[in-house]
Amino acid sequence: MTIVPSVKLEDLPVVVKFILHNVKAADAVEVISDLRKSLDLSSCVLPLQILGSQKKLKSQVQTSSSMSQVTTSQNCVKLLFDVIKLAVRFQKDVSEAWIKAIENTTSLSDHKVLDLIVLLLIHSTNTKNRKQIEKVLRSKIRLGCMPEQLMQNAFQNHSMVIKDFFPSILALAQTFLHSSHPAIVSFGSCMYKQAFAAFDSYCQQEVVTALVTHVCSGNETELDISLDVLTDLVMLHTSLLMRYATFVKVCIFLGAYYISGHLRYFASDPE
Repeated sequence: MTIVPSVKLEDLPVVVKFILHNVKAADAVEVISDLRKSLDLSSCVLPLQILGSQKKLKSQVQTSSSMSQVTTSQNCVKLLFDVIKLAVRFQKDVSEAWIKAIENTTSLSDHKVLDLIVLLLIHSTNTKNRKQIEKVLRSKIRLGCMPEQLMQNAFQNHSMVIKDFFPSILALAQTFLHSSHPAIVSFGSCMYKQAFAAFDSYCQQEVVTALVTHVCSGNETELDISLDVLTDLVMLHTSLLMRYATFVKVCIFLGAYYISGHLRYFASDPE
């Protein structure tokens, strides 16, 4: 396992596949705990930051070598998680061991973007583990082990990977907004905002639909939180949200008998 940190990014999927394919049930927790510690996604962030800088500096000509570096990095990370996905889907011991390895991590500073992505991956892949994943996430959020900054890093730096888990992200965000714990509610709200910012128009519309559903739920607390999220989206992503303005207004006014006292949030609609 000591060789993993020194493996080139393009070779990492093959190495991880070999390790997971050959792990024995009795050793699974120990092996995956060591593998988890050895995998460092931060080495994959730099090329993505280069791409972001190049988008901002439109006058700067993008070099083919930089774009090639970005593409290689994205593809390798995607392949890495495809390997993990296959392992947790077809090897029950691997799935359970990976959850256990994350559960056993107690230090706040030891939690990684990798942990959140793997939990989302397992939630998306194995229906039998969904309640367990939800429980682990709730516990980690309450303890401060899964700060919102960690989630933001996952969405901003690895959106191509986690977009595949969008249905699970949406389901978890909806569930977390029903929580009585402020940190869990805040985490769910942040999931909505990050998904809207990072994903495509289909996902954006699904996020808006989910938020409008919360608004029309009849639960005042849930209503206020979802309106706060929509307000933040209006402030941060005005042009993106404008395309859904009519849809939002129609849905909300259809449910107006639930929320008559809260329509003031949209009184200053830019249209």
